[in-house]
Amino acid sequence: MIRLLFFLFIFIFLIDLLYGQPAVKENCDTAYIKDLSDKLSVRLYGVNKFNKFRIYNKDSDHSLYYSPNSNFNLGVGANYKWFGLGLAFNFPFVNNDDDIYGKTKRFDAQTNIFTRRLVIDVYLQYYQGFYIENPDSYQNDWTEGNPYPQRSDIITATIGGSCIYAFNYKKYSAKAAFVQTELQKKSAGSFLLGGFFSLFGITGDSSLIPYELKEVYSPDLFFKHVSVTGTGVAFGYSHTFVMWKKLYLSFTLVPGIYVQNYSVKYEDEQEQETGTFISGRFLGRMALVYNSEKSYAGITAINDSFSGNTGEGQKNRLNIEVGVVRIFYGRRFSIK
Repeated sequence: MIRLLFFLFIFIFLIDLLYGQPAVKENCDTAYIKDLSDKLSVRLYGVNKFNKFRIYNKDSDHSLYYSPNSNFNLGVGANYKWFGLGLAFNFPFVNNDDDIYGKTKRFDAQTNIFTRRLVIDVYLQYYQGFYIENPDSYQNDWTEGNPYPQRSDIITATIGGSCIYAFNYKKYSAKAAFVQTELQKKSAGSFLLGGFFSLFGITGDSSLIPYELKEVYSPDLFFKHVSVTGTGVAFGYSHTFVMWKKLYLSFTLVPGIYVQNYSVKYEDEQEQETGTFISGRFLGRMALVYNSEKSYAGITAINDSFSGNTGEGQKNRLNIEVGVVRIFYGRRFSIK
């Protein structure tokens, strides 16, 4: 597993370099966009990556929210021309809450590639160790401040990505809002079209649904393993509002539909149930950024949400959320 993750990480890094270095700069409307990639950009940032899932029952409308113990990492980064690099580290004094949320082992490689026309997301995640965010929904004696119910045996593995094309690329710049190598001079937006793929699996030593909820979820639907693969298409819109010339508020909404193949193993059965179904997917981005020629600061968030099936008439469903939140401050320097 470690060797596979290593080679996939190298593959993601090579994709980042490949799409980050266009041979010829594409023309843009200079009344709307200014290119700053010829300046050295240095930044300090904090980052929180996540991979969480929800199990819900269609009949009872009940949900269970599983989340890893998230780390808020601090780092430094730089951009120049087509090349960008960031290094972030986990500081124990920032993430000292294992007694409340439990321990999570993780490998999380995510890259978000922005060219003039394309936005490419690729992620590879492996998490072990989750806690239930809403224990009060089934434990009457649980009170705020107590340790959350923890499942150190639950493992999730996710590989996925998307490629989105922006039609109005000469006036709208995703780079200005999300990587700050350009300036968006005037408000602009663009319709988007693209495709995506995903492969995720969730497994545990026993049922992922607590036994206290057997009356809600039905014991014969208790599952301990599910894997889903899928591909699909998406269509959406992105817009950046420019206020006072230097403040950006950017939103991206890209709903999609895709075909999934699933495999489910229940706790009391040796055989796995398999099937195919059509499901929805939703990609969202948000940015609030101050961006000038000398400095920039702000917060960005990316969330990729998609559903999965657990068989048996689809009474129990899964919803997976993958994404990243960043806060940052940076300065630009001219280089001869």
